[in-house]
Amino acid sequence: MNVETPSSAEAAASLATYGAVAVGVAGLVLASALAYPPVAAAVSTVGTALLVGISLRAIWSSALAARSPSPPAPPVGEWPAVTLVVTAYNEADVLGETLDACRALDYPNLGIVVCYESASTDGTAAIATAADRADDRVTAVRRDAPPGGKAAAVNHALRHASGDIVASIDANQRPERGMLRRAVRWFEDDDVWCVKGRCYGTNAAASPIALHATVERHLLERAEFYARDVFGGFTIFTGGQVVFRRELVEAVGQFDETILIEDVDMACRTHRAGFGLRVDPGIVTHEDNPASLGAWVSQRRRWARGAFQVAQRHAVGLLRSPSVSPVAKLDAAFTFGYVLLAPILFLSLPALWIASPSPAADPVGAALRLSPAVAGLFAAAVVFSLDAAAGRPHDGREYLAPFTLWAYAAVQGVVVVTAFADEFVLDAPVTYVTSSTDDSTDDSAVSAED
Repeated sequence: MNVETPSSAEAAASLATYGAVAVGVAGLVLASALAYPPVAAAVSTVGTALLVGISLRAIWSSALAARSPSPPAPPVGEWPAVTLVVTAYNEADVLGETLDACRALDYPNLGIVVCYESASTDGTAAIATAADRADDRVTAVRRDAPPGGKAAAVNHALRHASGDIVASIDANQRPERGMLRRAVRWFEDDDVWCVKGRCYGTNAAASPIALHATVERHLLERAEFYARDVFGGFTIFTGGQVVFRRELVEAVGQFDETILIEDVDMACRTHRAGFGLRVDPGIVTHEDNPASLGAWVSQRRRWARGAFQVAQRHAVGLLRSPSVSPVAKLDAAFTFGYVLLAPILFLSLPALWIASPSPAADPVGAALRLSPAVAGLFAAAVVFSLDAAAGRPHDGREYLAPFTLWAYAAVQGVVVVTAFADEFVLDAPVTYVTSSTDDSTDDSAVSAED
């Protein structure tokens, strides 16, 4: 493992380079569509169908999200022991506030393991050890090996976990006071082995990047991910927090340290083993999203490439598993199909718009091509309404961001194409970049050869 420190300038340069390549490829597709009418017709038909399918899915998920989750009644008698694991690497700017929130949790039988990397060069170690001295429930654990990403840190921390149930959160996830009591109630159902809550963004005012990332996360965390639970689909956990039975790791193995999104990989293994994974947006941790271009590009590039890795590893296995329901299989097929087709769809968008008939000649087709923007507005209206009813505040700018999410999505499309090229074309070394809200102090990254 080699440790790298990418900068915002490097991330921007990489994005510009890959963006130029993406524009070139998109230009070739456009030129072909303009020169050959059958190509234009195929791009228009297939591209429009994909956009409409994505839009209908978003609208349907938002409508399903209006249903209120209902966990089982609290346990009778003593609450089970819970070990809360917090992993940190160069995160002194957020770790103290997170540990304060963890220590304030309303849970009677709680142990907290904060695992910090010895390679941290800021005050992370001092904050972790100070919390250890101040609270008997806190155990600071130093990981002396070279940084290996979140999976390696969680696996190391689990050696020190003693609870029947484990909650794992990132250093920038601040749990609400009642988070654990609500999460643990789900384990009264013997079929439930894993529970994912909602990561609620709180720094929308930090920058335009943070604003749009926050709204994007609201739409995913409150609508899309929860809707999968409502209709019995392919539930996953992402975003830095999860609660699971300790036996889960014994049954399906530790978090995989060779993959870029170890959380989704573990969710796939949970499904394939036939264990229940529930999603409850009432289980909330507060997070800060990346505020700089460099931090955001690094994070989303890792997520996108990790999604390609998971799709290659688990798509066929999930569809063949006798433990996965037909509905979950269909949903998994949609999920991985979208992951693999997204780069192609993005590169075809210029041809889809320019080579298709004009809005005057084909108003229905033009309206269908605009359906993702309409679906995004509908989803945002539903999520904001649900949050208003629940007393959850939003920055005023968040209500305007859905109107410009299309521009944010275009930049994200370049990042996805970048990840696709790294994974399938260039076979580039795998780089794990820690999530950060700001790269002014240099995000740390871990590189490993495939």
